[in-house]
Amino acid sequence: VRNALNSNMLSVQSDCPHREKLPYGGDLVAESPVAMHMFDMSSFYKKSIRDWMDAQWPNGAYTETAIWLDLNDYAGFGKGAGETVWATAPPILTVRHMQHYGDLDFLKESLHHHIRWFGFLTRNFESGMKDKGFDIELKNYTGGGSGLGDWLCLPERDLFLTHTAFYMASGRCIAYTAKQLGVTGLYHRSLELANRIKARISKIYLKNGFDDFDFPKGTASATPGPEMSLFTKIVPGEKRCAVLKNWFHRKGEMWLGDEEDRFLAELDPSYSMKMFKSGELVKRNASHFAMAWSQWQGFGEGMLSIRYALQTLSDNGFHHIALQKAAGVGFGTPEYMLRHNATTMWESWWRSEDLYSRNHPFLGALAEWMVSSVAGVSLYPTTIGGRKVLFWPQFPKSPMIMEYASASYGSVVGDFSIGWRFEDHRSSQSKNYKPAVVKIRIRLAIPPNGNAVL
Repeated sequence: VRNALNSNMLSVQSDCPHREKLPYGGDLVAESPVAMHMFDMSSFYKKSIRDWMDAQWPNGAYTETAIWLDLNDYAGFGKGAGETVWATAPPILTVRHMQHYGDLDFLKESLHHHIRWFGFLTRNFESGMKDKGFDIELKNYTGGGSGLGDWLCLPERDLFLTHTAFYMASGRCIAYTAKQLGVTGLYHRSLELANRIKARISKIYLKNGFDDFDFPKGTASATPGPEMSLFTKIVPGEKRCAVLKNWFHRKGEMWLGDEEDRFLAELDPSYSMKMFKSGELVKRNASHFAMAWSQWQGFGEGMLSIRYALQTLSDNGFHHIALQKAAGVGFGTPEYMLRHNATTMWESWWRSEDLYSRNHPFLGALAEWMVSSVAGVSLYPTTIGGRKVLFWPQFPKSPMIMEYASASYGSVVGDFSIGWRFEDHRSSQSKNYKPAVVKIRIRLAIPPNGNAVL
């Protein structure tokens, strides 16, 4: 992930250094949390946001890339606007910038531009969604549609959900900025509209009565459904446990991609059988194998839902499953990339030989999760300027899974660090070992002007 980021930060945060070289908004939404952990992005991201503000249309629309290149305008609402997730990058990045670096002057500089974008959405969202074929109550919706959404996921994309959720996110970002600047009226108006959008999503996605947080005709397979809605607190409090429980009913699927099929066609039958017995292949029919992705021992998630899924699992008592996903082997895992000699992150889970990049931080959100949940250091949710962090290590169920972890978070006040390890775990192999009694040593480092919660 670090190598891919290093390769894609020449003046703009690009998608790949060898071909398109473009700053896509969706990429920054997905990648900025890990980039802000690994690097000081204070000046770089101010420049990125200003690029979008310079490219903003007179009608308030933000573009998909900075600057506008008419690449995927079909995915937005027209009139120059980029796809909703991509075009919402500037306000989202501004909020994250404030949380990390505390630049109040930049909030003042950017607020007017973000208000214009939110105004564009309020004027055009309903008619734009109707033009895209989304009916108000999603009575006939079966997934997909016009948009980009959770790009390069393996299952079906729920594009109604991502369009609408990032409309909500724009309102939340305006409300956050207004609150920091003391603009009380704007804060309340923006938050009220964001909450109305949230309530609308919740009403539609709980309508089927299955508590799986899916559109009415959904089959509990599209992404990013429950993982994003739990992560962003769209799911009402009284339904969170049920939605979380039902999320675990989801399964992986067979993958019939051309590159993998051609690879399997060249394998010796004995090796194919070996991969089948190890669980890396499944039977496509009596004489042919296929690769498959696993929901709980690998990834089918796209650029957005990787972060949502891992963080939601770890924060809600299922860290062992998050570890299981990240440590999976075979197709749809980081191990699959490493096995093919990857030194940078790929843009897709599959072995794209001609279209998608193999030097792209697109799927790198798991690196941020490794720091925030596996080691256990992240920004405190309400901090400003990175002055307060949350130490929240999620320990594995056994030292046999993981013995230790450590990480540092660099902030404007200094470095916050954590390290933990199991003590005396070698005794776990003895007959008298008591698995209910464990000893874990934790070491913390907090800079003189810093503040932290354990």
